[in-house]
Amino acid sequence: ASSRLILQAFNNQERLRAHQLLAARVAHMMGGKLEEEHWSRVYCGAKGIPYQAWSNLNIDVMYKGLGVEHKMLCRRSSKSLLEACGENLMHPSLTRSVRVPVELDADSAMRNVFSQYDELISLRRSRVAKDCPEAIPDMRLGWLLWQESLVEFLYFEVPMIAPDPEFYRAEWKQNPAKGNRKASKSLWIYEKETGLKRYSV
Repeated sequence: ASSRLILQAFNNQERLRAHQLLAARVAHMMGGKLEEEHWSRVYCGAKGIPYQAWSNLNIDVMYKGLGVEHKMLCRRSSKSLLEACGENLMHPSLTRSVRVPVELDADSAMRNVFSQYDELISLRRSRVAKDCPEAIPDMRLGWLLWQESLVEFLYFEVPMIAPDPEFYRAEWKQNPAKGNRKASKSLWIYEKETGLKRYSV
């Protein structure tokens, strides 16, 4: 439950700046696709952080003890983004740096994946700590949901915490060959308490 705790991302002044910067960015894009770099510039500008280029491999924001990894999800414009509140969100690149041990049974593979993710967080925490030794690292995941029409945006941050395998179960999902794609399998991970799928690796 602690990993779902919503953190304050902006104070009132920063939120107003983020709104202004995002509106200017959208006007400049003239209907184009919102990219990670666009949001990174808005976020850093709103918080008065020197711009840091967005990266697939490294943490996106590192400044004075703050470490934030951004994830973006595009939604159709037919529904308000407020309807996404309370949903389970899965991002396709959340475990980009994790290797899936396909030779293990599902639950063992899940524990291995969670352990790798915990190590990745620890590595990033150590980088943030080294960058600002006088501060306790504040590690966060920032989620930006945006409509294709660029009308609505929803941003929130949660603590960057590896899942506890005791609260999950897993199963292998077989993906048959399709066209030029070879057959493969994915690891589907469910909450024990609710039965909801929380991760697909």
